[in-house]
Amino acid sequence: QDDGSLVVDETITMAFDGAFTGAFREIPLDAGQSIDDVRVSEGTRAYRPGASAELGSSGAPDTFGTAQTSSGLRIVWHYSAANERRTFHVHYRLRGIAVAYDDVVDVNLKVWGGEWDVGLDRLTASMAGPGAVQRAWGHPFRVRGDVTIAGSRALLRALDVPPHQFVELRVLYPRSAFTSTAGMRVASGAALDRIAADELADADRAQQDEREVDRAV
Repeated sequence: QDDGSLVVDETITMAFDGAFTGAFREIPLDAGQSIDDVRVSEGTRAYRPGASAELGSSGAPDTFGTAQTSSGLRIVWHYSAANERRTFHVHYRLRGIAVAYDDVVDVNLKVWGGEWDVGLDRLTASMAGPGAVQRAWGHPFRVRGDVTIAGSRALLRALDVPPHQFVELRVLYPRSAFTSTAGMRVASGAALDRIAADELADADRAQQDEREVDRAV
């Protein structure tokens, strides 16, 4: 958004083998970060808030609940599914994630969390901002995927994400494209060249680690 807050929409498709009644997302939040406007839906059907957000709890189908945790916010939604594919939509807004420097706004968003006990066949994440993307990267480098840039949008694709493996999309936008800093943190100094150099060094280290592992095996 123009003030640096992030409106996040997740579309999660699950293939159920057997009967299941609930799912959850853990949204990590650091000091100074906040989340609101949480919603869950399936197709055109909006889930009703107010249900239990305890892990392993039961609830009426088409309901969801939220709970503060030591690391952020947990979202739990309840349904009834058996031997089928279902697609759920989770919506929320984040503040304090983006960092505004003198030259760029740095948005490093965890687009897939490490709390999942199962792997992910395919992940796509798209970030759009008020200005043209200056640079964009995907993390960690050991995850198989790529990042492309098209104007104000950065697109990440990843395949075969292992269980308990997070994935991040980091995008730099020009500071001049934003009309307010109300939804982000502010840091002094220019950062584009420094961040780009750090990312290149991290990529080089990851490639060196892979070569050393290949030699050892």
